[in-house]
Amino acid sequence: MGPCDLAEMMAQIPQMTHADLLVGPQHGSDAGVFRLREDLAIVQSTDFFPPMISNARSFGRIAAANAISDIYAMGAVPVTALNLLAAPKGEDQLALVEMMDGAREIVEQAGAVISGGHTILNDVVMFGLSVTGTVHPQKLLRNTEVREGDVLVLTKPIGTAIMVHSYNAGNASEDELDQCIKIMTTLNRQASELLHDCGAHASTDITGFGLLGHASDMLSTTGLSIELHVEQIPLIGRTKELADAGNICGGTTRNAEFTDAFVDYDADCLDWRMILNDAQTSGGLLVSLAPEQAREYMERLSSTGYNLALGQIGRVVRGQPKRISVHR
Repeated sequence: MGPCDLAEMMAQIPQMTHADLLVGPQHGSDAGVFRLREDLAIVQSTDFFPPMISNARSFGRIAAANAISDIYAMGAVPVTALNLLAAPKGEDQLALVEMMDGAREIVEQAGAVISGGHTILNDVVMFGLSVTGTVHPQKLLRNTEVREGDVLVLTKPIGTAIMVHSYNAGNASEDELDQCIKIMTTLNRQASELLHDCGAHASTDITGFGLLGHASDMLSTTGLSIELHVEQIPLIGRTKELADAGNICGGTTRNAEFTDAFVDYDADCLDWRMILNDAQTSGGLLVSLAPEQAREYMERLSSTGYNLALGQIGRVVRGQPKRISVHR
């Protein structure tokens, strides 16, 4: 569902409150957080969608990494997961088993366990997971705690939807798809484990609403704005070339229609509009830190052997509230 439709629908539903509900569905939160004790809260999220690639095992791995990412974005540790599977009657069981076993591999990498799941009949295959994690309430990282002067660090290159769409249209190679799959199946575990040590103020993960959509959520409770610098944003392979050639999916177009209301592009950055709205799957973390902590964060993450492209892509500034400006 596009962000415009989702916002309109959610505005009609009364939001539940509770003294121990630390994070609810407001402000584009990555997960819900409920306090069980003074020293323990559970973090819950779910995500599921149809396969975007034909390899069942790879798709299962992508779906699991994508679902777990919400837990990591909150500075939490994933503990359990439930499989969510919809499939037509008579669907190839071997493919479904491969898909779920691929998800198991990633959940195991995360140090969590799959404790069950749920299946339904459906016209098309859809798969994902519901994930529960834990965090100390005082160590919880929200997506809205950005501070003026913060630097924004992105921990994975963007362009997953453009690359997959290009491959499915015959415009990208098998090797390019494999590179994209490697990025999507890389857990945000290492990036998350350094958040507290490096003094991160806020964190979110970049998924279906794109870089601009998730960045805008970080401003939702502040009077601040964000400056992004496109030349500092890491991209997957030929993302720019493929985007310029028109390899854009419907979700990206809907994202752009939504973010146009609060994003200002320099004239020489208009060709980045679809890339910045690219509907990511299992993207990286967008982390808001003081400048000196941002340098430490990137250095320490790289020193762990993490080999995906990182970037200091922008900063939080005092400007027109809740707007994002895009520059070279």
